[in-house]
Amino acid sequence: MFPWSPLVFAIAMVVACVAALVRGRWEERLLGATYLAACMASLAVEKRPWTGPQGAVIAIDAIVLALAIGVVLGSRKLWPVIAAAFQVLTVGAHLAFIGAEGRLGAAGYLTVLAVWSYGMVGCLAWGAGSQLPLPERLRPRSLRKGYEVHGAPAAPAAPARAEPVDRRCDDGAP
Repeated sequence: MFPWSPLVFAIAMVVACVAALVRGRWEERLLGATYLAACMASLAVEKRPWTGPQGAVIAIDAIVLALAIGVVLGSRKLWPVIAAAFQVLTVGAHLAFIGAEGRLGAAGYLTVLAVWSYGMVGCLAWGAGSQLPLPERLRPRSLRKGYEVHGAPAAPAAPARAEPVDRRCDDGAP
């Protein structure tokens, strides 16, 4: 890993969490605040130099997982499901390293945790970004507020009429 990657992660995490807190609905706000608090708490309880999994950090990640699962159960959005999956992978990495009993390298373990953390930050950014309105040029005409054609309000759409079907698709006609 590059020496500046923890700084990049810290900046990305703070930006995504603050965006989730400012722009988000209840899902984004809850997980943004939880993840920001969990990262700060992990830094506070982590013992240095790092020698292996630490119970307090695992407990913090398990609490974040429980809250993420709660958000998934109460939400109708996709991004919390993926965020919870990344948190499952994080807790699973802790448990796998404990189960390996020292046969896994610390660098690999920390790299896996960093990758899943970037995934979680990406999901938070996705959630916060999904609350932004589409730019006017990209918005479909039916969703534009006050869409007018040459200064006149748009006419309501006529109800669709069913047209009779005079042939079947499998009758061999071109």
